[in-house]
Amino acid sequence: MPVIDADAHVIETPETWSYMQEHEQAFRPQIFERAEDDGAPRRANQRKEYWVIDERLLSKGANVGQDVPDDSRHMTSIQSRLAHMDEIGVDIAVIFPTLFLRPLTREHDVDFALARAYNRWMADIWAEEKTRLRWVCVPPLLSLVDRAKVRDELAFAKEHGACGIFMRGAECERLPSHRYFFPFYEMAQELDLAITFHAGINSFAVHDAYSGDVAMFRAKFPVLGAFSMLAQEEIPARYPDLRWGFIEASAQWLPYMLGEARIRLQRKGRPVPDDLLAENHFYVTTQMTDDIPGLIAEVGDDHLLIGTDYGHKDTATDIHAMKRLAEAGDISPDSVEKILNTNPAVLYGLN
Repeated sequence: MPVIDADAHVIETPETWSYMQEHEQAFRPQIFERAEDDGAPRRANQRKEYWVIDERLLSKGANVGQDVPDDSRHMTSIQSRLAHMDEIGVDIAVIFPTLFLRPLTREHDVDFALARAYNRWMADIWAEEKTRLRWVCVPPLLSLVDRAKVRDELAFAKEHGACGIFMRGAECERLPSHRYFFPFYEMAQELDLAITFHAGINSFAVHDAYSGDVAMFRAKFPVLGAFSMLAQEEIPARYPDLRWGFIEASAQWLPYMLGEARIRLQRKGRPVPDDLLAENHFYVTTQMTDDIPGLIAEVGDDHLLIGTDYGHKDTATDIHAMKRLAEAGDISPDSVEKILNTNPAVLYGLN
């Protein structure tokens, strides 16, 4: 049974942006390093280094885990990454970006250049190990007015090892149930790429409003919101072959959200499926801090996954999650196999 890490990460480096084309060089992210002896007072949690993208300073290194090898989290050594995967009991890692967890730009050409460079960087990483390293691509959603251009980018990613598409609970200052995204969902369905809503946000207003100790409102809650909106507005019914993932926001909320969706569908006079998760092809990552046996008792084990959050350091990070789940005595072997292999294989099309 190959163990699939449903949520691993890579930390972007200057090499990531070396894939930008000549006419895109003005958009290339730079690194700003704050002088240590400039005499200015230091704020709490102030960073030494920042990315500079579209004339904005973005913290660099704020969510980097020190419990993994540096050359592994940056993917500068594929062999180091694979060796550490062996150590923590992971056969296949599905890799998500890091910098893109936040809003980066409002400009469509900058957005496209960043997405295109990241996708080609990851394509070259995948080319070094096509079986064990899979990834989700970054879509240039601000360019959706040019549907052919966006589809070509998704098709390139699919041809070069991508098994899903990265999204956040708000994109382009719109919610995921907005009609703006309907052509995009059609592309994803046609290309057999899962839509994965990962913790994070692509709304400057929301991101800037919630900072510090309430950062979960801009990171975790948008995932729950996307789940709720899609279910209540019956968006998956428009795309019956599309699979949807809800990543790195725990799963303890599932019973509540499923109950809310049922109530709201009933109030609208809409039919309520017996199994909303199965009907909508929804898959949700759990974590070892959840009451997993209780979740399985309430929602079943056919739509739960688990990830390590490899390379990060936050409330979802647990690089030994796969081994810990396998060794948990209160989860049946059948359920363990589904969470570690069967379910993520279905979501990401790895069969």
